[in-house]
Amino acid sequence: MKFSLSLISICILSFILVYSCSTEEEEDSVTPVSVAPVEYTLTVSAAEGGTVSTEGGTYEEGTNITITATANEGYRFIGWEGSESTNESLTINLNSDQTIQALFELIPIYTLTVTTNEGGIVSTEGGEYEEGTEVTITATANEGYRFDGWEGIDSNENTITLTVTSDTELTPLFNIANLSPTNYGVDEYWGKIVEFENDVFFSSDVPQEAIDGFHSTLNFVIDYFGNYGPTEWWIIGNEQSPIENLAIQFADRRQQRNQLSGGDYQRTLDRARNYFNSYKGITNAGLNGARHFGYHLLMISEGILKGGVNAPISQVMDQPNLSSDTVTHEYVHVVQAANLFNKNEEDRPDGERKRVGWGPIFFSEGSAVYYGEYVYRKLRSEGVNIVWNTGDLKSRMRNIMENDIQPNLGNCPNFNIWEVNYSTRDTCSPYTIGAWGVAYLLDKVNDQDAFWKTLWPNIDEMGWDGAFEFTFGITMEQFNQEFLEFLELPIEKQLEIIPDI
Repeated sequence: MKFSLSLISICILSFILVYSCSTEEEEDSVTPVSVAPVEYTLTVSAAEGGTVSTEGGTYEEGTNITITATANEGYRFIGWEGSESTNESLTINLNSDQTIQALFELIPIYTLTVTTNEGGIVSTEGGEYEEGTEVTITATANEGYRFDGWEGIDSNENTITLTVTSDTELTPLFNIANLSPTNYGVDEYWGKIVEFENDVFFSSDVPQEAIDGFHSTLNFVIDYFGNYGPTEWWIIGNEQSPIENLAIQFADRRQQRNQLSGGDYQRTLDRARNYFNSYKGITNAGLNGARHFGYHLLMISEGILKGGVNAPISQVMDQPNLSSDTVTHEYVHVVQAANLFNKNEEDRPDGERKRVGWGPIFFSEGSAVYYGEYVYRKLRSEGVNIVWNTGDLKSRMRNIMENDIQPNLGNCPNFNIWEVNYSTRDTCSPYTIGAWGVAYLLDKVNDQDAFWKTLWPNIDEMGWDGAFEFTFGITMEQFNQEFLEFLELPIEKQLEIIPDI
């Protein structure tokens, strides 16, 4: 009996062990249950006026979907309903159900009306344009008239580019030109402010934008200094045939005014050819003078005007404007020449031969450079519509001091003013160091107009040295010493004398 119980116990224990092992094996071989990915729905639509690149769909969580909105003709994209983005192309990282709609609006249509009168013509009469359209308009005066700006927009440019943002009416202002006389005496107008205009002649190959830019600059320069006359500007191009025609025009004009060189037409024509051809293909300008005939004569190469790109006025420059600087520079010489009445020439200490009282090249060229930088910045600071991005006057004068004067100062130590002239322009330039000398004197008397309002008008009566001392309170020798000491100062101290414009 005991044997039977023991056998039964052994059998039961064996069963338990076998069952336990079987269960562990089953637990170790369980297959994991797969989980379905999370999906979201993107719904994309376009409002009236455009289309979208996709209508959306169902995507796995985290998917990036790019949508592009395209406006129909006459419409423009303005944004997305369901997103703060204003870009036409939108990328969405989908992490929830989303609804996006591209929004469009009709582009407003505005009417531009350009009217004119008998004094000139315009390149377009306008029309209907979508908002934001740029329209270029050129006004051209008829013979005997001049263009004086626009009614309806603040600009004195012949050629303007208008961005249409509303219904606009424009009218170019043409007025009868007050032409210079065809016959006058040598002293009849010299040194006087006149009512008739400067005469300007261009080679036929000079581009219109250069012509517009020249007139724009001349207008504001005359407004500043006054209209001295008679004054003629001859703008020389690069092509031989137009230069020849311009020389003939010059000789014919001299004949009509009894101003032929030596009374000889052919001699006058040959001299004009030589002068004009010397300006061909270069950037140069100069007051050639005609005191013996009673008028101011200036020549400018086309390269000066194109280099400055002084037109249209809407074009903002990122560097000093060559055209405006040069036209102003040369007109300063006109003002200087007009205030000097004598006709006699003299041999000077600098080796030049010029009219008595002209003064050192240091001051004649220095004043032209300084006023060339000062005048339009001054006018702009007073609200005149001059938008060239040329920076402030202090920055410009710093550039001149640091890059031109200081590196070369060792070439002109203890200089005599008369010795800084055209012969030293490559080492000790009368243009740049002279400009700083002029700035020093103008600050000394606290009068930026002292050269042309006080110094030059007194030279005939007082002589150069007398007028200089009368105007600035020091002799030339004293200035020479003071200015040398000034050049030794730190640049920040030097810049204190330059106006903040």
